[in-house]
Amino acid sequence: MPGIGAPANERTSALAQLDDAPLGAMQIRTFVLCALVALLDGIDNQSIGVVAPLMAKDLGLTKTSLGLIFSIAQIGATLGALGFGPFADRFGRKTATLVALSGITIFTYLTALTPTFAGLLLVRFAAGIALAGAIPCVLALGSEYAPLRLRGTVASAIFAGYPLGASIGGVVSAYLLASYDWRWVFYIGALMPFLTLIVLCFYLPESLRFLLSKGGREDSIKRIAASLGITIEASEQTATPIAARKTKVPISRLFTNGLLASTMLLWVLYFFCYAMTKIMVVWLPSLLTDIGFGVSDAALAQASFNLGCALGMAVAGHLVDRFGAARALAPALMLGAGSVALLGIAGHSFTLVLGAAAGVGLLIGIGGSGAHSIAATLYPTEIRTTGLGWGMASSRLGQVMSPMLVASLLSVGVAGSDVYFVLAVFPVIAAFAAIGLGASINRRTRAAERHTATEQTMQVTAAG
Repeated sequence: MPGIGAPANERTSALAQLDDAPLGAMQIRTFVLCALVALLDGIDNQSIGVVAPLMAKDLGLTKTSLGLIFSIAQIGATLGALGFGPFADRFGRKTATLVALSGITIFTYLTALTPTFAGLLLVRFAAGIALAGAIPCVLALGSEYAPLRLRGTVASAIFAGYPLGASIGGVVSAYLLASYDWRWVFYIGALMPFLTLIVLCFYLPESLRFLLSKGGREDSIKRIAASLGITIEASEQTATPIAARKTKVPISRLFTNGLLASTMLLWVLYFFCYAMTKIMVVWLPSLLTDIGFGVSDAALAQASFNLGCALGMAVAGHLVDRFGAARALAPALMLGAGSVALLGIAGHSFTLVLGAAAGVGLLIGIGGSGAHSIAATLYPTEIRTTGLGWGMASSRLGQVMSPMLVASLLSVGVAGSDVYFVLAVFPVIAAFAAIGLGASINRRTRAAERHTATEQTMQVTAAG
């Protein structure tokens, strides 16, 4: 990725081989398994929305109660993103992923069995923690098996499983509800992560970069290296004492060694991109019906947004790897702001609405998934999952707050069409964050290059 080089502690002989070699079968299998976990998150996110009316009718829940259930899940997701990152950086990406999948299985199943409002609040809060915890773990694990030149591409390709899962979740839920009780959506929703958990236990490797950074576990390192076709020197296997595996991961490391500005700007990028996507998911149908479109038209516009978003998230990493943060994301986000504003002036032209909704999905999707690609490359192995998790916590915070902003605007009399002009500010702010992030990364990279050159000069002088 232009502007971001591998941290010095990652350019060992073995990892240099990994960065320079073509992709192999083991790496591709790892990427697919990581994307499968992201897909499960998308399925659950969409399924709860589809069954909500039937659940409310059966259990006697009001719309306010449903809103609280949705909100508590997002709060849990924020905490999960914050907590699972340091956990994975301390105990391993695979271990943290398996713990998260176990939680998803248990609490999705309990959602079908819980008959009370208070119980549902507790269960969905815990499910939110597990669901959000899984994503940063698999993003870090998958990206760490990618060569440096493809790390951003792999991260965004893995996360593209999320919108794909949302699409699948809607279709599967509709099929199940046509013939079965709404609880079967959660029964199947629990079975899928349970089966995935079993597969991952046997076929998902731990991150080689993580193992080498922690030291010890020589047998695992040798086995993985053999599968990758790379050679591990004895000194690399024991570079760090085994006791280092128990060392805590201080959050302060996200702000040291020149990372302060990059971390803060990355959080701004996450916040405003995902605040915008959440508004489109939650409010787009209602705002369109308020200005005169039918329910079916609103549903098609929502589908157009989702398709654009899936495409944008799939290509974002490739763009970031090729052009860098600023040049890849800032133009897309500025154009995305124009697409958001276009929704406000589309009037009764359904064709224009469809195009604008797809444009918002594509362009804001590039920004949101691009943030994952940057985080996967920006942070060194020891804090990579923490960096991803805390960035995603910022995105979850945006998803909690942004729907309330729209509700507040509507409550004070702002017309539905005018709301989009206010919301167009979101991607503009994100674009400026991307520009600042690119500049910050470039400064840090140049400083690292100067430091490396100085060390090499000193070594040559000492040898002479």
